[in-house]
Amino acid sequence: MRHIFFVISLVFAVGFMAFSAGCNRGSTIPEGLVGVWQTDAEESADVTFDFSRERIVISSDMGVFEYTVEKVEADKGHMYNTTLYSVYYLDRDGETNLMKLLYSPEEGGTIRFKSEQDKVWRKRG
Repeated sequence: MRHIFFVISLVFAVGFMAFSAGCNRGSTIPEGLVGVWQTDAEESADVTFDFSRERIVISSDMGVFEYTVEKVEADKGHMYNTTLYSVYYLDRDGETNLMKLLYSPEEGGTIRFKSEQDKVWRKRG
């Protein structure tokens, strides 16, 4: 009887660890994304995204907008060696918004927004 209890406990423990490892989520921006990002695309040349561990600051000719990161989920991206990040953040009205981006560590790091994958963003300086 003791043996069965041990086996059942072990199965639950392994199952919990496997489930936890599969859930790549946290409440802070991953280290690879931290920094100021810009693009060479003409229509967005004046826009920057500044990711810190808990905040996103978007600057453009329209102003500066600061948001609080609520949750970050990571999945394998559809392109080679990319990670798809789902960044949930709170806007000024307290509403949750979602920003999906593909991150690649290649060439010093690049991001592409899921909704605009032809535009490449690179870390500034």
